Amino acid sequence: MTNNGLLDEVRRTRFELVRSGRWNEADQLARDAVPGLEPAAVAYLPGLPKARGRSDPDLFRAVQAANRGTGRAEASGIAQRVLASAGSLDAGTFWQALTVLIHADEVALAHRYWAAATGHDLLGGRVMLLRGDPRAAVRLLDGALGRGIRPRVVAVAWLVLALRETGEFARAHAVLETERLTGPLPERPDSAELCFARGRLLLAQGQSALALDDFLDCGRRLATWGVVNPAVVPWRSSAALAAADLGDLVLARICADKDLVAARRWGGPRGIGLALHACALARGGDDVLLEEALTCLGRASTAGEALRARHDLAQLLLARGAIERAREHTRRLREAKFCPQWTREADVLASRLLRNDGESALSGQERRIALMARSGRSNREIAAELGLTVRTVEIHLTAVYRKMGVAGRPGLRRALVPTA
Repeated sequence: MTNNGLLDEVRRTRFELVRSGRWNEADQLARDAVPGLEPAAVAYLPGLPKARGRSDPDLFRAVQAANRGTGRAEASGIAQRVLASAGSLDAGTFWQALTVLIHADEVALAHRYWAAATGHDLLGGRVMLLRGDPRAAVRLLDGALGRGIRPRVVAVAWLVLALRETGEFARAHAVLETERLTGPLPERPDSAELCFARGRLLLAQGQSALALDDFLDCGRRLATWGVVNPAVVPWRSSAALAAADLGDLVLARICADKDLVAARRWGGPRGIGLALHACALARGGDDVLLEEALTCLGRASTAGEALRARHDLAQLLLARGAIERAREHTRRLREAKFCPQWTREADVLASRLLRNDGESALSGQERRIALMARSGRSNREIAAELGLTVRTVEIHLTAVYRKMGVAGRPGLRRALVPTA
């Protein structure tokens, strides 16, 4: 059997061991299966450049710890030791160490090491995206793709995520079409990153069913590598958002709750914040969970993700008639000048608050109709179920749109509607 064939068999066997919780046996298999095989060949580390020599065994254990979501402090310490060591690091070692820092939510520290190095635009794009500067990320990733960087799949995935944050949806789709990455994806490790990025783009455009398919496919691919840590790719939290959009709150809650357990085990504030945000939506809107999510995301330097949670919280408070709290969160949302998408959303909320007539809270009937419309039911279907005329449903929905500050059904579908 060729090395590639044996490696595939190792991966399949390792997945079965990991799935049953037998991590030590899985790790031993990775070390012993192919003489001379680099450890990183059986660990998930997207975009990893080829190292000049053998990997640092401690650093590889840190990569494994990040994949399985245990030992965050120790993994971060190992990565910092490697990056602070005297002498220049080869590209592969630098990539591994910086990636571990990113997964450990040491993004500011990762940025400092990246800024002091040269020739790592692809990794720099990822760092800048997590720091909440998607425009800088787009510039770096565009440049990397323009130079024909490999692997292109990872570069495209991270560029799509950055373009999504800047609101350039059409351009993101154009990149996918140019690279012929709009259909079924090949069975290769880096494709998980693209599944996730494509899903996030589709979710932002309201194509929740297609987005959910991509997120679940991402999870399937990551599972073959034993990746359970949402700090690596938070696919479950995103799947929960897509499922909630589709009205499947059972699936949304399962995905969100699993991510929250895994995120708390790892201890990174970003993963916990994203999972709490997803849990809040899966429960139909929970302002306490959203406040906690904001606190965690604020500690993780994940500006774009914190803005998304703040927007949802402001909209939920507005729908409940908590005007002063909604106004405060909207004001802070409008301060994010670097992120035009959320500035525009904040303007919509602010205009509603300025027009506040003291009756912002949805009535019980409006809330029921809003929830039914959000789940995709037509006005005629809502009218038949509630025993109303279609015209009455239309009048109630117009009031819902006005009170929540959303533009019709597309805006309502992305909004948090209080269940009580």
